[in-house]
Amino acid sequence: MSRRTLITNAAIYAPSVPFATAMLIDGPEIAWIGDHSGAEVHRELADTVIHAQGHFLAPGFVDAHVHATSTGIMLNGLDLTGVRNKKQFLDLLSDYAKLLGGGAVLGHGWDESNWEDPELPTRVEIDRATWGSVVYLSRVDVHSALVSNSLIAQVPESRALVGFSDGPVTQAAHGAIRTFALGSVSGSQRREAQEGFFANALSHGIVGVHEMAGPQISSHQDASSLKELASRAGMPHLAIYWGELFSTRAQEIISDLEANGAGGDLFIDGAIGSRTAFLRDPYSDNEETHGANYLTVEQVAEHLVACTQAGIQAGFHVIGDQACEIAIQGAVLAASETSESEFKRLRHRFEHAEMLAEDHIAIMRNLGLSASMQPLFDAWWGNPNGMYETRLGKRSQQMNRWGSLHTAGATVCFSSDSPVTPNTPWHAVHAAIHHHTSDERMSGRAAFAAHTRGGWRALGPQFDSEGVIEVGATANLAMWRVDDYQVSVPDSRVTQWSTDPRSATVPLPNLGDADSPLTPANVCTIVTGHISYLEDDFSDRVSRDV
Repeated sequence: MSRRTLITNAAIYAPSVPFATAMLIDGPEIAWIGDHSGAEVHRELADTVIHAQGHFLAPGFVDAHVHATSTGIMLNGLDLTGVRNKKQFLDLLSDYAKLLGGGAVLGHGWDESNWEDPELPTRVEIDRATWGSVVYLSRVDVHSALVSNSLIAQVPESRALVGFSDGPVTQAAHGAIRTFALGSVSGSQRREAQEGFFANALSHGIVGVHEMAGPQISSHQDASSLKELASRAGMPHLAIYWGELFSTRAQEIISDLEANGAGGDLFIDGAIGSRTAFLRDPYSDNEETHGANYLTVEQVAEHLVACTQAGIQAGFHVIGDQACEIAIQGAVLAASETSESEFKRLRHRFEHAEMLAEDHIAIMRNLGLSASMQPLFDAWWGNPNGMYETRLGKRSQQMNRWGSLHTAGATVCFSSDSPVTPNTPWHAVHAAIHHHTSDERMSGRAAFAAHTRGGWRALGPQFDSEGVIEVGATANLAMWRVDDYQVSVPDSRVTQWSTDPRSATVPLPNLGDADSPLTPANVCTIVTGHISYLEDDFSDRVSRDV
């Protein structure tokens, strides 16, 4: 017999039942939604009762682009995101190397665009700070890294590859060095990192993640380990994407991993921060480069055609404006060579899609393409005089166009790209509401949907019923301590009246204004009916019949 969980005295985000305060979960599914009097009738059926104390109960979040092992390594290891100058960088690095006692040093998160002085440590200084250890320190965008001479000695072929320099390594050189560095992680270290990632995700109300695996970003072994761990009861739903051009070998890996598609971090270009995103015109702060281009229009089209014919979702990492043009041209060409209905049904994906033009947005809608986007990218780097403006000048004012995509009717889902930005979904929703460009702002309801139901829809039509609170839906839920509610829309003139109870409009938490965000605290996460996370202070509100 399946176990049943009754939730009482909750503020339930169920638009079809706007005044609901109680819910019965039977096994993995929501069996009943109603009010207090109905809950009393169902109480004797329940094995577990959660006394919600008026907390907000909603669909759990889906983080639609993550790198689980790398995120876990940062959570458990050297986090450089708070560093603001070279001295602080080297001091933190030296202290961490002492703890490891000569072991390989893996770290992540430095971002010189936020430093008081952008001068980076030299390779000699890194060697000195770590007593000659093997050191790999990825930039926040994970498209370049600072490394030690001893690591380069382990990958001597990197010296002849594009992107090798005395400073940060990028492009092919970075790929080779990163592959070796992550390959040195032991099985126990990998498992610890992946467990840490899942625990952190559950604590933030995340019930599903899309892992971006591939030969250039992780490994088959890493993805297999993650899949095995995710098979345990109560773990977030895991969708794996394998970022490799379609081939017999790639198809075998996708089948073995039961991957959702051949895409994700299948790179058309790099990242803006590392100046490897592919631009039509040169970078504003370095006119000698347009960035890096890894795939042609023909390769994009061939991959999309092969995946469509095989019934597999495809996708690409695409950021710069010229990379977006390549992706769109490839999609148009592929759609003309395949069944239109099948092409649209698969909802092929573009990851990031940061510099879409107006005609790109219309084409994405018409071809059924999905965009997996990261609101915290704009929050961190889209501000006036921020990194985007420094790298791109006026082009930075037309970026991360989730508002335009949503208005046009294209599919948008939200993600962190962790460890690039943290797995903090409410922060992402807040960032989507307060985009630095007013025309790209979303309503709170649309942003919340993009980070919940949108993540399921991006996986394909077979998941369209997920990410909602309805009878018969899977119980993938999160409960939040919320002090205040509001209906948030881009036009402030209509935020007041719509909270009137007579409108039967289900409100969302008040996330604060642009400069003073308010963040709900997670007290409970439920995945496929399992209580997967409980805040310590809330655990006494759960009664179990054992």
